[in-house]
Amino acid sequence: MMLGVLGLFAASCDDAPEAPKPQENPQEPIFASGDITSATDGALSATGVLNLEDYRDASGIAVMKLTDTKGLPEGASVEYKLELCASEDFSGKTMTLDTEAGEEGVYTVDPAKWNEAHVGLFGKSPKAKTAYYRVPVYVILDGSDYRYESNSYYAASGKIEETCMDQGFVIESNYYLIGNLNDWKLDTAVPFVHLSDKDVYDDPVFVATFKVSQAILDANGGGCYWKIAPQSAIDSNDWATVLGTEIDGDTSLTGKLTDQDPKAGKLTEAGNYKMTVNMESMEYTIEKLERPEYLYTPGGANGWSQDNSAWMQYDKKNEVSKGYYGLFPVTADGFKVCAEKNWDNATTYGAKTEDPADSGEFVLGEAGKNIHASAPGLYWMSAQYDSDMGQLTTYEMTPITAVGIIGSFSASNWGSDVAMTPNKESTVWTAEVKFEAGSSWKIRFNNAWTFSLGGEKDNMDHAIFDGENYNVEEEGTYSVTLTLQPGVPVITCVKK
Repeated sequence: MMLGVLGLFAASCDDAPEAPKPQENPQEPIFASGDITSATDGALSATGVLNLEDYRDASGIAVMKLTDTKGLPEGASVEYKLELCASEDFSGKTMTLDTEAGEEGVYTVDPAKWNEAHVGLFGKSPKAKTAYYRVPVYVILDGSDYRYESNSYYAASGKIEETCMDQGFVIESNYYLIGNLNDWKLDTAVPFVHLSDKDVYDDPVFVATFKVSQAILDANGGGCYWKIAPQSAIDSNDWATVLGTEIDGDTSLTGKLTDQDPKAGKLTEAGNYKMTVNMESMEYTIEKLERPEYLYTPGGANGWSQDNSAWMQYDKKNEVSKGYYGLFPVTADGFKVCAEKNWDNATTYGAKTEDPADSGEFVLGEAGKNIHASAPGLYWMSAQYDSDMGQLTTYEMTPITAVGIIGSFSASNWGSDVAMTPNKESTVWTAEVKFEAGSSWKIRFNNAWTFSLGGEKDNMDHAIFDGENYNVEEEGTYSVTLTLQPGVPVITCVKK
């Protein structure tokens, strides 16, 4: 019986008529197209740079003029909004400002609010910035606002050059780290580097690398205290403009700088450090540096990819060299050297100049040029690393004209090389070699022992500079392959 009832219920539902659609009474538009006409006014119609400082004491900045309306309902009013953005397509942060209606249909924006919007978009830089604007129109009636025309309609749009009000804010060209690490002497302070070649107001980030020794910590009660001096303090030997932390002995690795009764920050561990400061936001970050395990060589030979590049290794076996080495092809586009798998200016190195004859010195950051070789080809690169500063300093590039296998397998007994053949990109080199049982061998370059690759003592699969001999247990013909990228060199030996 229940099944029958359920079936009847289901059939009844299926056969039920559709519910009637609710009555729709779409609201008639308050205005028709063309009922409101407008024109830009004041700042939006003027040429030249809008200096917001000129309006510090003004009641408003004129932007739009309502020239005519048709059929405005009683009690209705027209309102404009001023939308500002740093990108032309308004895909980024957008600031919206209210306007106020004034005499003769002129609408104005509060100068202080406009300045807040400018600082929110561009910071406190006194340089002129390009702001993009658009002006939607609204009709206000009975406490509700209605967008005129459509959500894509704007009474005006364009761009305007503007500067913010004077913030009493100056970013100097140079800054220096002072403290226990240099006995608090202004004339021997550690310089910060401005990694970008942009104006300091466009890129206010500075970086300093330095070493805190255990001796410094021991001599100062277990802490290395620090402050930051601008160039003006160095020039005048004046401590009045020195920057510091709000709390004396602050050990935080991130924080805000202050020029109001600045105190000294403190580091409590020995090591190499990198301090990054943003002189616009007055924020600082301190990182303890570890020597990079690898360096990356993005360039024309690998699609400018850190991952796909040849990786340079630290020469742990020959500590006297205190540096990195790598072997890779170089194209006419050149390359750069990165301590991280990204394009961070604080870890990307270039050359001092584009001319390979006037090169050999690393330049950190955006100011570094692409590193070029004297001619496209295969190169062995050595890079010196300053452990005190935690930075690369200089480099040397040697052209490789021959890649060969040498060992005890031939009558010459380590006397001559079996030449290896490259692929088109010179990233993979191969050769067939007939080995006797018990043969030892290595790969060397330019038919000399200046540069060679062998196995790491405790890891023969890892090819390193001046490494151990490889050994073959069984007699036979073997295919030997040297792969240079991606990663560190890989050497394989497979019996055919």
